[in-house]
Formats: sequence, structure tokens, C-alpha cells
Amino acid sequence: MQKALQADQTVLCQVEAPDIAQHLDDYLWRQERSSFIPHAIGPESWPIAISADPLPGEHHQLLINLQPDIPTWFSRFERVIEIIYTDPDYQQSKRNNFRFYKERGYALDFFDLSDKFTGSKT
Repeated sequence: MQKALQADQTVLCQVEAPDIAQHLDDYLWRQERSSFIPHAIGPESWPIAISADPLPGEHHQLLINLQPDIPTWFSRFERVIEIIYTDPDYQQSKRNNFRFYKERGYALDFFDLSDKFTGSKT
């Protein structure tokens, strides 16, 4: 999200449910002041929106999809980031999403950030 902000882009973090939106909002408010990310809950928030709403509002630059399924309106975005974590059912849904994008010819990149979050260095 920091890179998107530095590039003057807006971000929609799409989550599955309102309680997840609230949890992410709380998490972002607990970060160090030096790494604060301006955000709010709801699809109309700028520059970073956290939303469980079924529609994306006016957002169209960067979608961070934090829910298992692909939103029907994903193609309006310039970039989509799918976040994957270690729940087996969630991982399978993200594999299905990857296959969906690939079968339709979308350019795909994969970045494994697990070392960044586990503290291991390889």
C-alpha cells in the first residue's frame, strides 16, 4: 500500500465481511506513526479504502483482493493483487482465482513474501 500511495494511486482492499474490515482498520491504526497509511472503512474512502461492500465505489486503480472469490467488477482496475495465506481452503480458492486470470490471458506475477513475515532469511 505504501508503494501505491507514493505513486499517488488509490487502493481498494476488498474483504469478505464487515468484521474483517474493522479488524484490518484496527490493525492499520496500531502501526508506527512513521509508516501510517491513511485509510478508512467504506468504498468511498480515499486514498485507501477497506470495504466489504458489494460494489467498489469510484475506485479503479489498485484492488487488493482479501476475500476468497474474485469480485465481478475486478476488470475495471488497473492492477489486482491477490493475497494468499496458509489456510488450505483459502489457498485453494486463490489457486482457482489464479487459474481464472491465466485462462483469460491476464499478465500474472507471483511474489512470495512469506520470509518477510516469518522473519526467516534465505
